[in-house]
Amino acid sequence: MDQLYMLRAFVSAAQHQSFSKAATSLGVTTGSISKAIAKLEASIQTRVLHRTTRSVTLTEEAQSYYLSCCRLLEELDEANRRIMREREVDSGKLRLVIHPMLVSETFSQFLSSYRAIAPNVNLVVSVDEGAVNLYDGQFDMAMLPPHQVEQSAVIRRTLFKSSRSLVASADYLAQRGTPNCAADLTKHFLLLPSQSRQRSTNYVQVIENGEPVQVIPMSSMDGNDVLLRAAALAGAGIAELPEAMAREDVAMGKLVPVLPGCSISDSEVEICLFYSHRELLPARFRTFVDFCTAFFRLNSARRRAPLLDAQPQAA
Repeated sequence: MDQLYMLRAFVSAAQHQSFSKAATSLGVTTGSISKAIAKLEASIQTRVLHRTTRSVTLTEEAQSYYLSCCRLLEELDEANRRIMREREVDSGKLRLVIHPMLVSETFSQFLSSYRAIAPNVNLVVSVDEGAVNLYDGQFDMAMLPPHQVEQSAVIRRTLFKSSRSLVASADYLAQRGTPNCAADLTKHFLLLPSQSRQRSTNYVQVIENGEPVQVIPMSSMDGNDVLLRAAALAGAGIAELPEAMAREDVAMGKLVPVLPGCSISDSEVEICLFYSHRELLPARFRTFVDFCTAFFRLNSARRRAPLLDAQPQAA
């Protein structure tokens, strides 16, 4: 029998000076109260209550024991009340890991908007392209592609999908020329994502006029998307970047779409929100999940627009 229940039965019987009233108070049978107290006495090898047909009273040996049990149960009940109150309040730490492609002005707006609705949450954000397990204690939630997350017993919500496109700085294109067809890429320096390149020779496969064209560039550099974006902005070459990552740079005129009529074969990137429990989530987790899904749903039309549409209009 649960020792905590035995203590509650003992304290209730002592307070009510009756097994039947104690049973009513705890919502159990009188026999259950009697059995619990008998087991308690057996476990501590001390009689704690005098029983008569008219009353139940504490034994002399149990006086201080009763007071200690009262204090213990009150502390436990207060701890339960406190944790339940905290569960309903947006406060505490939330450890989030995100993919590098999310590091953008839009994500800064996302964080600012979330801060406005949850000012007491300490949001700790990490950027990672490696494998993540939400049960190892490092992170509470993840905004990552599915292949990065150990998905057993986790909840997954798709936030958005983004194709990859070719972009370059205007300075680079002015110096090296603007490609007019996929074959022209062979004369250029390409900045390619390393995570998908398990080959001895790097190449990019472009869909041109509905047909796949495999292009081996004059020279190339592998790296993660953050590095490729920085290199493209510096005029180091033509980068293959997620459109979600390049869109703001294109809108500001920092990058220019290359071969906008073509697409990159099998290049779609999916970003999902992952968290480990569906039930009994703390308030700060529930608020973040609801805000996150609403934010990306509201911005979905902008992400689906062609990258060429993001270019600044000439005056």
